[in-house]
Amino acid sequence: MRDERGIGVEADRAASEGSLRPEISIIVPVYHVEKTLRRALDSLLGQTFPDFEIVLVNDGGTPAETAICEEYARKDARIVYAFQENQGLSAARNAGLRLCRGRWIMFLDTDDWVHKEFCEKALDSVISTGADIGVFDLLYANGDTEEGLPHRSKLEEGVYSGCRALEERILGNIVGYVWNKIYRRELWDAVEFPVGEIWEDDAVLHEVLDKAEKVAIIHDILYFKGYREESITAQASRDASNTYWLFVQRRRRWEYLERHRPELLPVATQNTAMTLVVYGRTCLFTTRDLQGFSEARQWARQAGLSSREMKWHTAIRYWAFLHSKPLFRLLEHAVPLLKGAGIQPDYRR
Repeated sequence: MRDERGIGVEADRAASEGSLRPEISIIVPVYHVEKTLRRALDSLLGQTFPDFEIVLVNDGGTPAETAICEEYARKDARIVYAFQENQGLSAARNAGLRLCRGRWIMFLDTDDWVHKEFCEKALDSVISTGADIGVFDLLYANGDTEEGLPHRSKLEEGVYSGCRALEERILGNIVGYVWNKIYRRELWDAVEFPVGEIWEDDAVLHEVLDKAEKVAIIHDILYFKGYREESITAQASRDASNTYWLFVQRRRRWEYLERHRPELLPVATQNTAMTLVVYGRTCLFTTRDLQGFSEARQWARQAGLSSREMKWHTAIRYWAFLHSKPLFRLLEHAVPLLKGAGIQPDYRR
């Protein structure tokens, strides 16, 4: 049976058991991750800090995945298990946000796994400093090992104001994933991931950061990022939709800043302009999407980005994007020949 939202009654039953509120809720969406699901859940159940719940949202997974979810829910009372018809990662996370009861929220994607002190060190970073968000480091793993490429925030360990953290996020100095952070529960009130989109973390993180008074940065690697050929992001990279969705989310962020933090628009200008240039390039050379090119250019004209806040080579390319499709096409043909011209999109997360 399911309620009107399509969420399984297992979740409602589990959520009602016991009156104690867990310290942390960890939201875990499940869809087409049979090979890595046990690894992810085992890494959570092996935590040194035990006072948490796992909000396990099965987003229309396979029968094998459903069996694994049910198995783990039976063996550990801290698992709140929910099932819904497939609606995508954003919808699964939104369901998790509705169901969680913890004072703090964390996320885990089931391609990935976490350090045994994932909860303990993250929670200590916010409790000891009075911060509303804690940010920790991650590692892009080589296979199933805990070796690979570390990805660290470009800020020193310490406590920063929420406004400063938002600015550093815009600059790419705080990584844009939701899962290498711990959040005070209230920051997610009235915030939802956009259903049916990708780069969905970028769609909401600026809003959550903007609600925080203080953000703590630590340089412990607590999250191990796996890779699957069939993942949403990998597929988007192969079919060139990555640049479209990045444009969508940077547009959304720009419009949020216009309404709530106009003083930060100059900070966002270079990144937004480069996103538009790269999306325009993709429209002309890869997808042949002339309508998409025109719509992006129309939005850019309305947004009124200032070339004074751009790097000189970005400003040239952006001017051509706005004013002359033939010149833009010519410049973009030439850019790969120019060293240091910033051809690569700024995908800093």
